[in-house]
Amino acid sequence: MDPIPTPSRESNLVVPLAFSGLKREEINAAIEILESGRLTMGEQVAKFEEEISDYLGVAHFKMVNSGSSANLLMIEALMRPSSGKPRLNPGDGVLVPAIAWPTTIWPLVQLGLEPIFVDVEERTIAIDLEQARSVLEADKESKIRGIFPIHPLGYSLDPIKLRNLASEFDLVEISDTCESLGSRRGGLHAGTSSVMASFSFYFSHHITTMEGGGIATNEAAINEDLVSQRAHGWSRGRSDLHTANELEPDTLFQFITTGYNLRPMEVQAAIGRVQLSRLEDFVRRRREISKFVGENLSEGFQTVDPIRDLDLPAEAHSWMLLPIELTGPLESRRKEVMAKLWHLGIESRPVLTGNFLRQRAVRALFPEWPSPSAFPAAERISQTTFLVACHQDLSDSQVNYMVETISGLGINV
Repeated sequence: MDPIPTPSRESNLVVPLAFSGLKREEINAAIEILESGRLTMGEQVAKFEEEISDYLGVAHFKMVNSGSSANLLMIEALMRPSSGKPRLNPGDGVLVPAIAWPTTIWPLVQLGLEPIFVDVEERTIAIDLEQARSVLEADKESKIRGIFPIHPLGYSLDPIKLRNLASEFDLVEISDTCESLGSRRGGLHAGTSSVMASFSFYFSHHITTMEGGGIATNEAAINEDLVSQRAHGWSRGRSDLHTANELEPDTLFQFITTGYNLRPMEVQAAIGRVQLSRLEDFVRRRREISKFVGENLSEGFQTVDPIRDLDLPAEAHSWMLLPIELTGPLESRRKEVMAKLWHLGIESRPVLTGNFLRQRAVRALFPEWPSPSAFPAAERISQTTFLVACHQDLSDSQVNYMVETISGLGINV
């Protein structure tokens, strides 16, 4: 068994939350792109999009510069299509989970929609669809027009339950799947039953393009708008407009919808293509780590594991990070435990943002939003649970050290 790594001079971390994930093959692919001089979005991006579409089993995938941008672009495409009626309009409500990431919430606010918060399930950390139903039944004015769940930390929500709820209440269903690449339910990759699903390739996620992300969809018209809206609203690159390939300057510089500059770089796609070829091995290793940690923690600590607790198939989770819940006498000592872990070289962090309604920006800018206490499951998770690493590059020794150290805190904290 390999030795436990010695902490670097820059940090005392023995078990960081994430690694760069880049090996010699990825570095060589990046160097080849840099030496080619073809740096902006081009052939490598197109090939990566085709390969990840095949992997996800969707008709279309559009790469962008981050998963956060992917969320913004999905909302833009729904509100400002180049043809036809918008599916969401300013003032519409969209259901979101109380434990969230800012860039799931802020695009709704920035584009004039209203996030409607729903509590989460304690054993999955995902939006509670029964609570969502109750919120929808109380919506007498039919203000709520969309649902935007996060598939958290590698867990895939049930696509049938999600689709049935959306259909029953005539909701636009989109998915933030930035944390759950590689997980499946009922033969479908997480999020791909939705109108659109966002993915992230940030360096701590399942595969990395350094920064980077993208959107999966099965709708051709949406895909065409994503082509335009990630690049200023340009007509270039669309397959539904013949003028996009003409050489006249006036048609080359034709803008047919709103847009941003959210384009990725060739070097990102080249790295992503190498990473994608190893994704199933990465996910397999993450599942091994999760299972080992869950089976070997001492009393007072347990993983939040829907696979174990809900008797789901292993493929329903791809484990971006590992949630550890404190129980018994340790339940109220999360901050103390996390501080001790950092001191012992094990990086830890809260579960996403914790209860998002407690964030300083929310309380300062949106005092009319609900009280954090209205979401008891989100509150409890925020107070009792933290995240540690579950990265494929963790060595056996690092995993053993993490388990032994965490377990030892039950006596020493």
